[in-house]
Amino acid sequence: MSEREIVDAHIHLWDLHRTPRAASLFARTLGAHPRLMQRVAQRLTPPPTLAFLGDTRFLLNDYLPAQHRLAAGPRLRDYVHVEAGYLAWQPLAVANESRWLRGLADPPKGVVGAADLESRLLPQVLDAHRRANPRFRGVRDKLAFSDEPGVMSWSRASGRSARPAFRRGYALLGERGLSFDAFVYSNQLGELARLVEAQPETAVVLCHMGTPVALEGPFGGLGATPAARHDIAARWHDGLRRLAESPHVHIKLSGMLMPVVGFGFHARAQPPSESELHERLGPHLQFAIETFGPERCLFGSNFPIDAVSTSYGALVGALERTLSDMGLDEPARAAVFVGTARRFYGL
Repeated sequence: MSEREIVDAHIHLWDLHRTPRAASLFARTLGAHPRLMQRVAQRLTPPPTLAFLGDTRFLLNDYLPAQHRLAAGPRLRDYVHVEAGYLAWQPLAVANESRWLRGLADPPKGVVGAADLESRLLPQVLDAHRRANPRFRGVRDKLAFSDEPGVMSWSRASGRSARPAFRRGYALLGERGLSFDAFVYSNQLGELARLVEAQPETAVVLCHMGTPVALEGPFGGLGATPAARHDIAARWHDGLRRLAESPHVHIKLSGMLMPVVGFGFHARAQPPSESELHERLGPHLQFAIETFGPERCLFGSNFPIDAVSTSYGALVGALERTLSDMGLDEPARAAVFVGTARRFYGL
């Protein structure tokens, strides 16, 4: 297990009893009966959502800084929280998540908040986030959308990034010195490229390496054959190469162990070892690092979501081995684990 210093650029925190989340009702009513809570949640969760998550158990428990530091160990120096499904009953209330984070013991050094970039109230929402938390750094307005019924859509519609209202909101982020965390599926990388090429003033980081659905195995009706998965990989690579041509675009080395990518680790009795992760995940990490360069790559664990598939130590170790395979020097390795995140988010 590596003891390298880490700035984790992508985690999610929640408190199911003190903040409103989709799983809060389960925790508040059935929390004293965890097995029953798990069974009920499994039955009531829509199949595409359950398939995306792999297991509801990580969402049915609080995930706070102490839990994350326990998972990561003493190597963790700082971390960035990315919006995590805070249920807001009116537009400005999304900033309550930023306020809650500020009040935590060991709060995140950077906060990526939720906001609807198409909303007429976007300026007020951004103001509310900044008032709520001086560590507010940017926005994630999820764009991931799939026409496949077995693949969960996180966006209310396809093609949102081409809408004039969205582009106005995206431009406003750049005007205010805020960044955009882009969560899309790999078949949407061309759409994202058109956005970032048209509006280079807004700094952007691609979450989860572009989330290539079914890259490593069948998922949600996609990737059923080796030929289909080969095509997914080729299109994904083309999309990453095009994005990398825009120098203001960064990439998070995160999220590749979500079940949607198709590795299937979440369904095994034992999680993969560091060696197996290095063998299976390493080539994908290497492609991303070679395409964008270490100075535009940020390590992110995506915990606790990816905890369904791996331990923190195995994930970090696999990346360390990949960097070693590539022959990168210490400054380049430090950029991936620390420097790029500090610079991008102004930590």
